[in-house]
Amino acid sequence: MTTVQMQTAVDDLVQLTLEGKWEIAFERYYHEELMKTDLDGILVKGKMANIENGRIFASKISNIRDFSCKGKVVADNRTFIVWSFDFDVAGEPFKVTEVAIQDWEDGKIIRERFFA
Repeated sequence: MTTVQMQTAVDDLVQLTLEGKWEIAFERYYHEELMKTDLDGILVKGKMANIENGRIFASKISNIRDFSCKGKVVADNRTFIVWSFDFDVAGEPFKVTEVAIQDWEDGKIIRERFFA
């Protein structure tokens, strides 16, 4: 993918996520062999396993105070997205600014890691 194509893909991924259409973003932009590590440090392999984890997590979210993107960077086949979250998860406050580091292969995210 060219830099312009990567930027367009990241912009679309962010917009879909902010609209609550994260599953569409996963279908469109994530590789079948995705390796994803969230803030808990646990590696989850495979797009479908990550979609299921996302569904479980999303079902526990309430009282959204902030859910926004603070910035994006495209550098070759790597992208960085800065997210700001402030909501409750299973009734407990969850407030964090985190960076998603995404490595792309064949036009899809093959590896994603989150750092706060």
